[in-house]
Amino acid sequence: PFGTYQGNSKEALASAIRVMKETHADCIKLEGGAEVRESIERILCAGIPIMGHLGLTPQSINKFGTYTVRAREEAEANKLIEDAHLLEEIGCFALVLEKIPAEACVASELTIPVIGIGAGGGVDGQVLVMHDMLGINQGFSPRFLRRYANLGEEITRAVQAYIEDVKSQDFPNEKEQY
Repeated sequence: PFGTYQGNSKEALASAIRVMKETHADCIKLEGGAEVRESIERILCAGIPIMGHLGLTPQSINKFGTYTVRAREEAEANKLIEDAHLLEEIGCFALVLEKIPAEACVASELTIPVIGIGAGGGVDGQVLVMHDMLGINQGFSPRFLRRYANLGEEITRAVQAYIEDVKSQDFPNEKEQY
């Protein structure tokens, strides 16, 4: 979670251990590259596997101020590539690249699996957030999102029907009571 590994590698390790113990997770995912290297190395030394995350990093949204595509400018694209190689070198087992131009995708240069979310087709795997792809979350619609259903409207209709039935005292009826 935000604030559990940024800026203090000892706190990062304590947070990672807590997350692993309390959630029984198999690994943790950390956003960032060189700026969180010390935390990543400390956590990896404790035997906790780490998946890196570069590009759009939602925990850093206040830093960037927007959910815009990352790594469009040459300097930021070069940093992303350097950070991807760094994360592989220091021991991350995989990498997420989020909302970057397809041409900035560095997957072909890495030996670890790269998972994309809005990173083009040149990655090893794809991810979409279930609430987004099923149309439950209606307020988010980036170019990379393909909606496979519109469950948000169905859920809204179902909840409205339930409210109407409760207000009209049609629910619960005699068959729905003990």
